[in-house]
Amino acid sequence: MIAGIDLGGTQVRVAVAGSDGTIGGRAKASTAALGGPEGMVRWTAGNIERLTGGRRLRAVGIGVPGPCDPKTGTLINPPNLTGWPKNLPLARLLEQELRAAVHLENDANLAAVAEHQRGAGKGANDLAYVTWSTGIGSGLILGGRLHSGAHGSAGEVGHMVLDPKGPLCACGMHGCTEAYASGSTLARKMGRPAAEVFAAARQGDPRSLQVVEEAAGMVGQALMNLANLVDPELIVIGGGITNSWALVRRALYEPIKTSPFITRNRKPRLVRAALGTQVGLVGAVEWARLNL
Repeated sequence: MIAGIDLGGTQVRVAVAGSDGTIGGRAKASTAALGGPEGMVRWTAGNIERLTGGRRLRAVGIGVPGPCDPKTGTLINPPNLTGWPKNLPLARLLEQELRAAVHLENDANLAAVAEHQRGAGKGANDLAYVTWSTGIGSGLILGGRLHSGAHGSAGEVGHMVLDPKGPLCACGMHGCTEAYASGSTLARKMGRPAAEVFAAARQGDPRSLQVVEEAAGMVGQALMNLANLVDPELIVIGGGITNSWALVRRALYEPIKTSPFITRNRKPRLVRAALGTQVGLVGAVEWARLNL
């Protein structure tokens, strides 16, 4: 048996699967209700033991939010896990309870793995996965394998600087993609939740439509830079933005077409992600399977 853990700021979800990745059982809990890392580890271990029915666990994958070090299994600085300490050796803590190897990765990277193995990117050799919701994250599959970089932070499209004199980003830099287009940015700009802004745009509200199209154009600029940098055959777009796919698809792709390096024979396809809200859990299970 193998297992996957999707650790988020709102929920923790676990699943167990056979060695082929077919999920057989799931459980979920409120992250806050677990009271921190120790409670999360106990709950996770107890539910995985229940779901496996005592069968031997061979490997575990876990996707975590924010900066992490996959080589040491350390959660460095989780922005959405209130009260959690920095530099937490989460993989080691889980291994002590689960008595199996635990492979930790950034959640956007594992979303890329999920779409590559089971979703819209199945069969592609080189793809970029970009999630656009409250924030903007990404993961890279290059040569058929996850590319997380020397320090686990490759592909930070949300903090690709589009204009060094642009608006201040929450990260401290100026002109990042998130500073123009994250859900948080749009909510502050419009004075209401981003989901309402997108809903109004879909209904034809002129101001909301203008703001959404401008944001999509800036994300498109980041996608053009990404395409020039890694030359993917496929760009998969996930996250909450997929609910407004028809509204933003053209604006996302227009900047890509302006690049002189994007020719007929070197044109990445832009597609909507296929796995929806299950992408994190599927990615964690697949990461365990790929690390058997």
